[in-house]
Formats: sequence, C-alpha cells, structure tokens
Amino acid sequence: MSSPDQLDTAAIIQFGATSVTLLVAEKAADGTFSQLDYLEKPLPLARDIFRTGTVSRPVMEQAAAILRDFRQTLGEYAVPDANLRCLTTNILSEATNHEIFLNRMQVAGNVRVELIDDGDMTRLIYQTTVRLLKSNPDIANGNTLVSHIGPGNTRALHFIKGRINAYSSYRLGIFRTREAMGLESGPAQQLAYIEEQIRGVVDTLATDYSEAKPDYHVFIGTEIQSAAPLISKPKQGASFISLEHLEKFTESVAAMSADELVRKLHLHYTGTEGITSALQTNLALARRFNDQVLVVPEGDFQRDLLMDLLASNPQTKTFQDEVLQAAREVAKKYKTDHKHAEHVAKFAQQIFVDLQSLHGLDARHELLLRVAAILHETGMFLSPREHHKHSLYIILNTEIFGLSARDRTLVALLARYHRRYNPSSNHPDFSELTREERMTVIKLVAILRVADCLDRSHSQRIKKVDLKREGDMYFIETPGVDDTTVEQIAVNGKCDIFREIYGYEVLLRTP
Repeated sequence: MSSPDQLDTAAIIQFGATSVTLLVAEKAADGTFSQLDYLEKPLPLARDIFRTGTVSRPVMEQAAAILRDFRQTLGEYAVPDANLRCLTTNILSEATNHEIFLNRMQVAGNVRVELIDDGDMTRLIYQTTVRLLKSNPDIANGNTLVSHIGPGNTRALHFIKGRINAYSSYRLGIFRTREAMGLESGPAQQLAYIEEQIRGVVDTLATDYSEAKPDYHVFIGTEIQSAAPLISKPKQGASFISLEHLEKFTESVAAMSADELVRKLHLHYTGTEGITSALQTNLALARRFNDQVLVVPEGDFQRDLLMDLLASNPQTKTFQDEVLQAAREVAKKYKTDHKHAEHVAKFAQQIFVDLQSLHGLDARHELLLRVAAILHETGMFLSPREHHKHSLYIILNTEIFGLSARDRTLVALLARYHRRYNPSSNHPDFSELTREERMTVIKLVAILRVADCLDRSHSQRIKKVDLKREGDMYFIETPGVDDTTVEQIAVNGKCDIFREIYGYEVLLRTP
C-alpha cells in the first residue's frame, strides 16, 4: 500500500437518495484513477425529504454512523484528508433542516460536506452522454435527446451532431413521484397511477422538445441503467431496448417483492426502492415521444458519477464551449447585440488573465465572467431604462446549461453591476452572498466594466488591446485607434471600482 505522503490515493463519499456510497481510488502518474474499493450502505434520505420535508433525527444519526465507519476505511487506505471529497444529493436542499444535516455530518466525520449542485449534475450527465457518443458514431452524428430521471428532478439535453443545442430541467423525479403517492412497493395496478401522476410534467417536457424530432432518445439514470442489460444485451456502449420489451419488463418488476428483485434480478436492496417508479417514468416519457427504441448507456450510473466527480476537470475546454454556447442561445433569444457581447467577452477574458496574480480567481470564475459578458445586456429586451436590473431578473430566472443556481446568481449580479452602480450590502441578491462571493463579484465586475467601456460605441472599432502596468497606472494600448476619447470618458465614469480593488488608474493610449 502506498504511503500517505505520496498523495496518490483519493476518495469520495456521497449521501445519495437511498444510500451512502464510498469510492476509493488510486491516481496514476498520467492523472487517471483506478478503483480500489467501493462500498454502499442504505440510508432512506429521499423517503424522509419527500414525505416530511425534513431529515429525521434517526436517519441523521444513521448517516453519521455510516460516515464514521467510512472514515475508518479511509484510514486503512491512507487517504489524506486533502484528497477526500464529501457530497450530498441535491434533493437535500429541499429539506428544511438541510443545514443541520450538513453541520452534523461535518462534526461526525471531521470533513466538509457539500451539496452537489445542478451544474455538477448537468456536467456529469453530459460526460456520460459524451462517452456514449464516442462509442457510437451514428448517435454522435445524429439528432439526440437525452433524458435523465433522477430522485427529484428530470433533466433534458438536446444534442445535434454531438453539440448541446438545448437544456432544461423539471420537477419530475422517481422518489418525488413515489412518496407523493405513498407507494411502499410497486404492485402492477399502481403503474397506471404513476403515469397519471407524472402526466403533466411529461407533457410539458414533450412540448418543450416537440420541434426537436430526435433520431435517438437516450435514457440515463441509476435504475434504468441497472435494468437495461437485463432487457437487452449492450452493444457499442449501450442497450437498445424496444418499447414493448420495456413495458413487459416493467410489468414483471412491479409484481415482484424487494426480496424477489434482489434474488431474481441481482439488484442491490438500495436499488429496489424506486425501480418501479423509475421504469414507469422512463416508459411514460418514451411513449409520449413515440419512441420505438430506447438507448440506455452501458455502465453503473452511480459508480461512474463518483469516478467522474473524483477524476474529471469541470472546466475542460469542450465543456466551457458548451456553457458559452448555451449562454449565446439565451442572448439570441433576448435579441442582444451579439457582436458587442462577444467583443466585451474577449476583452474581459484578456484582462482577467493579465490580472491573475492580483485577483487569484480560477477557471470557473473566468467562465462566469465570459458568460456575464455575453448576457450583460439581455435586459434591453424589456427596456433600455435600468436594463441592468432587467438583466439580473432574466438571468436569475433562466436555466443555462452547466451552471448551478449559485453560478447564475453570480453571473446575474455581474450583469446587474456592469454599469456605474456599485454593489451594496442592502441589495437583496448581493447581500445574501458569503463575504468571499461578494469579493469575487467585485473583482469580476471591475474587469467587466473596463471591457464594456472598450466597446462603448458598440462598433468594435478597437480590434485588439495590449495591457501594461506601470507604477499605479494600468495602460490599455489600442493599436490602430488614435482617438479613444469616448472610451476614456466611459472608463472615467464607471471604473472607480477597478481602482479601488486593483489599485490602478485605467488609461487608454496609442502605442
């Protein structure tokens, strides 16, 4: 076994909807991970949350005991604390006492416990789809709709030739449906009730993608991926299941007890709890889209999810490009000046990189700044007057692929403050941020304002800039443009925050 000071072992613990899982992995020299151990223990978190809106004390203490046991296992593998990540399912946020749960776990396990956010979940579903696309050229080059039905929410991703075209999420989930109906098992007669319960949301999703007309419909999720190989042998990285075969399999599963599901289908006990609801929900969605064949990626969704969380870089260029393209689609919807937006985004990125040593922010913040630049004038769609406030409202209430709700708040605030009005502690959304997040907004707003001033005329007459720091001056040289009076006036009018945070006066000059 490797010594702990080599830092080559890592682990992730996740509190899921029905169980707590631990993945221990070893990191190779090339940065890839290989699994050393995988443990799973039942925990009825979703049952508590969707029945009562809280996590009960017995379940909380059960979770704490499991966490302590897992910590002992990590000691045996010599996993350094710095290499441990601990996450919870995002449905925990719906529990009124979720902060108490997080604090209790932090004390019990001496580890920081985080809610997995929407952005992470979307990225993980995206990565699962990308793996499928790589193994199946026909799907990669086609028109593909991906549906992920999770414990509390459903996500839809529309791909055209391997690139994201649209994304949305819905309050339709396996355990949300199950507990709303008080289902304890899954008798056959309840299948119709499940479908009736979910009909409204299924119809909404189908309507939203009625123009997509996909060639392939891919279904992703713990339950459907565990069941798929039992229905159809995988080929080219996926099981191709006919609607008729899924209907027959779902009916047989609904008639089985939990013991029979474990014995006959070799499912884990934690996987039996929601399988009937899951299969029937996937089936309802397939019927609504008139699918003749369902495509289900090969693999263990939960295990792959943990490995992706452990090993992947959330800010790969491909993923960033998809997020930026999603932002452009939003900007197009609200008829923004896309040439101006792209120009501002380019300058903002250049200044961000140049000031890296001062602001100390990472690739995620760079991405949020670029998204904010693309969307900062969406509010003009409603009214030029106070359009910055309208931009705030639009962004806060618009889903953007790859961004969590927290990410959208930061982007919305950057758009809110891109003009001359400075952030204030009495502004509702800004005041709700942590001190660190407020500082991040101020650092990025300062950059966004300067970038916006460089295209004050919306004519892109300044094609490129060179950035130089001399003493307390931040010189922005504009090759080929001699008269920058308009831009300098704009800088003088709204870039005081840049001087306050970075300590430089901004001055434009000809090289």
